[in-house]
Amino acid sequence: MKTTVIVPVYNRPDSLVLAIRSLIRERNAVDMDILIVDDGSTDRTPEVIRSLADSHPEVRSVRRENGGVTKARNTGLDNLHDETAFVTFLDSDDTLATDRFATDMPILQAQPDIALTYGNMVATRQIDPLTLRPAQDAAQKEITGIHLSCALMRRSLITRIGRFDETLIQAEDTDYLLRIFESGTRFIQTSTICHYYLRHDGGMTRDFDLGRKCFALAIMKSLQRRKADPTRKLHKPTFDLMLPPELI
Repeated sequence: MKTTVIVPVYNRPDSLVLAIRSLIRERNAVDMDILIVDDGSTDRTPEVIRSLADSHPEVRSVRRENGGVTKARNTGLDNLHDETAFVTFLDSDDTLATDRFATDMPILQAQPDIALTYGNMVATRQIDPLTLRPAQDAAQKEITGIHLSCALMRRSLITRIGRFDETLIQAEDTDYLLRIFESGTRFIQTSTICHYYLRHDGGMTRDFDLGRKCFALAIMKSLQRRKADPTRKLHKPTFDLMLPPELI
């Protein structure tokens, strides 16, 4: 049974290498399938992807016309391996934490009624390219964030929930997770550090106004769904919504 990690990327060749390296070092923990979705990169990212795929049999890729991260995530879902049983995501500027799969995968293997595990992330301003962890002197904070990389999901859950909402330019991950946690999904919240979340000026979440609007829209959609169907109850992890000032 394969575990597919979907990695959308657009014009991030250097950070993509770090992201893939962090996945490769955990390949013995699961039967790993790394699916890079190139969202129409115009720099040397396609060349880097080819080199990664040539060097690592776990890595494959699909290229699409540029359409944004939401459509790229859906392209990833559309190209899951036939043998994929578990799915998670990693952004191209983040890195996977050591033992992320070794810690949480046994929970899903031992409890077939659990559809996903949900852990923590460490937000930071700098990732050490050697250790693939936050740099020793960098600001960092462990939180329970609203982030797809915190979730390790069964493919059957993905099939039930469906595709990402392409009307959302941002906060498509918030919307997707809320749809999961509104639907009576059985999950286990863990203390596992799943990934290192890089905060930088080039990230989409630095566009605060757009981010707030999309986040508010995702929350509104959740409220509308639950109003239309009172049987839908939001049962979710305890999210941390605020970062310290040095990480905002």
